[in-house]
Amino acid sequence: MTHFWHRLATTIAIVVLGVPITFAVTIALMPLWSMIERRYGIESVGHSGPSDWCFWVVFGVYLFLSATVMLGLRRSAQSDTPQS
Repeated sequence: MTHFWHRLATTIAIVVLGVPITFAVTIALMPLWSMIERRYGIESVGHSGPSDWCFWVVFGVYLFLSATVMLGLRRSAQSDTPQS
C-alpha cells in the first residue's frame, strides 16, 4: 500500500509544481497566442492576458510530457533491476 501512496504523492507534486510553470510558459508564449488570434480568428488574447484555454493547452502538454518522462524513468528502473 505504501507504493500507492508514494505514486499518489509524486503525482500530486508534479501537478502542483506544474501550475506555476504552466503560468510562466503561457505568458512567455504570448506572441504565439497573438499569432493564433490574428491568423485563425480564435479569441486567445484579451486585455488581461491569454485566455483560459491557452493555459489549459499548456498544462495538458506539461502533464503529457511529465507522464512520458515518469513512464520512461519507471521502465528504465525496472529494466535495471536484476531478475531472480
